[in-house]
This record gives sequence, C-alpha cells and structure tokens, in this order.
Amino acid sequence: MGGLPPNQTVNGFAVNPENPKIMFAAMRNGLFKSMDAGTSWTRAGNEIRNVAAVTINPKRANEIFVSTVDGTIYVSTDGGMKWNKQR
Repeated sequence: MGGLPPNQTVNGFAVNPENPKIMFAAMRNGLFKSMDAGTSWTRAGNEIRNVAAVTINPKRANEIFVSTVDGTIYVSTDGGMKWNKQR
C-alpha cells in the first residue's frame, strides 16, 4: 500500500459502496484516500489529524464522516474533496 505513512496503525477503514476502488484509511497522521483499490494513497483533508474512524454513508457514497481522537467530527459531501468541521 504505497503512500501510507510507515509504521502507523490504521484506526479505521472505509470502502466506497458504489466504487470499491475508492478507499479511505484513518490514521494518526491524518486521513488518506486511494482511488486505485489501495495501490497508492494521498492525504484527504490536509487539516484533519489524529483520525479515529471513517465511515461512508451507504445510501450517499459521496457523504463521508470522520471522527478524531478528541471527538471532532468532519463531514464531506463531495467524496472527500472538501471537509466541514461539525464540532
């Protein structure tokens, strides 16, 4: 899995239900996105750190929810391009 930080634990993992090649990995270093079934990864949401969990709405695959270890929630409604801090 190229592009993920080495020696880091994946705290959460989500696969897009409409396109299984799109995946998200929640890590201490941030949120990472793959568009090629995990072959390569890029950071999604540069401002998001210490990610505890990630989930994708099964009825609206472009709606993604992220929580951090301090309880902050971020929501994306465009597949992870832009993120809105909820609290």
